[in-house]
Amino acid sequence: MNTTLARLNLRLNQYCRFMVLLTTLIIIVMLIGALSPSLYYFFNIENIGLSSGGYSFFISNSVDVDPTELEFWQAFLATLIDTIQIFILIYAFYQLRLLFLKYSQSDFFSERSANHCYIFGKMLVIWSIFSILSEPLLTLILSFNQAERYFSFSFSSDDIMVLFPAISIMVIGQILKKACQLAEENQQFV
Repeated sequence: MNTTLARLNLRLNQYCRFMVLLTTLIIIVMLIGALSPSLYYFFNIENIGLSSGGYSFFISNSVDVDPTELEFWQAFLATLIDTIQIFILIYAFYQLRLLFLKYSQSDFFSERSANHCYIFGKMLVIWSIFSILSEPLLTLILSFNQAERYFSFSFSSDDIMVLFPAISIMVIGQILKKACQLAEENQQFV
């Protein structure tokens, strides 16, 4: 019985180590992708070799703007907003990486592991809300010098599909944290 449990624990640790590696690769790709907004807004370079099949972290592809016609302050603010959005997501995945790292060390039920889970969910919520709120601001900034300024706002089922699991992960992290605190209190009584 113990050998079966030990084997399952070893396999779970190996899966978690693999997820640490996979999450690290995703973080590296996103760090490279964080250069995209500045290359687009300042140098009009749309593709840096990370083809995404039409999906982009930033909104510049959905706004009909020629980046060569932007003033410096417009390009700077648009780059800043898009880059912040990417770095929020990078930090979320960094917390996920730390969570898998703890799990790979068989540290399943600790406040620190639960905190990584909570922060991961929290950062996904922040990323989703920031994405929703940054669209109107970016469209306003990017269309400021055009003859027709416009303001765009959207909230789609994709936003709900990110928000609901993110809030759920946050709540699970809080529940795990509380369970760890209760377990620690119970150990002190024994």
